[in-house]
Amino acid sequence: MSKQSSAERPRTSARQALLDAAVAEFTNKGFEAATVAAIARRAGVTTGAVYAHFRSKLELLLEAVGLHTADTFVRRALAIAKRPAHERSHSLARGLVGRPIVQRDLLLIDAIVRARRDPQVARTYHRVIQAHVEGFELTARLGSEAGRIDPVLPLDELARLVVALAFGVMVLRALDQAPPSDQTAARLVEQLLRPSTGEKGADDPLLARVEIRARAAERAEADLHAAIRQAAAQGRSLRRIGSAAGLSHERVRRIVGASRSSSGAA
Repeated sequence: MSKQSSAERPRTSARQALLDAAVAEFTNKGFEAATVAAIARRAGVTTGAVYAHFRSKLELLLEAVGLHTADTFVRRALAIAKRPAHERSHSLARGLVGRPIVQRDLLLIDAIVRARRDPQVARTYHRVIQAHVEGFELTARLGSEAGRIDPVLPLDELARLVVALAFGVMVLRALDQAPPSDQTAARLVEQLLRPSTGEKGADDPLLARVEIRARAAERAEADLHAAIRQAAAQGRSLRRIGSAAGLSHERVRRIVGASRSSSGAA
């Protein structure tokens, strides 16, 4: 591996210092009030150094705030994967719904509007979105390979869905609307990611996947039986219920009868 030249090291550190300074400046003051000069002062560089790395204040905003949120998301997701199995769904849900950072959300939404008018900004924002998608896809792949989750969708599609949900939550907050509750988000996480309980297949990713799918099948069967019983209680014929469920008339009768027997015993 080639060593980094002395000319490259200060350039890299100056860029990172600018990104860190921009995150603080934009978050504290907003896009319009923040100035390139103030960001440069906070980073300990000259204003000229800012334009050596970024073509505009808006590009700096997207790189700093947008990519910073992607990096934060990846670090949180990797940390969640190390938590006890029973905590993962709610932790992942909190990561999806997130903690309100109103100023940051407004900045990113404002940048979307600007991107519609400026192709250069649009290209920069594309990198931000791609960083979020790739970050989630990476963490989901690591979790899947380790047997901690068993996603129901292809990872690239799942990543785009999660990013879309995260931006939707951001828009709701920007409009002073309540996002989905942690409980709702946790249920969605359960359906999409199917986290492992970490019990039977704890030491073997393949066995963990078998365990996850067995639990999913059990839940699906329980849900089906509950729906069958509800339909019967509402007066639907057992033959029609069986046709809808793809089960025989006798099988539906046994399911409904088991429910009645357990209710009578109680």
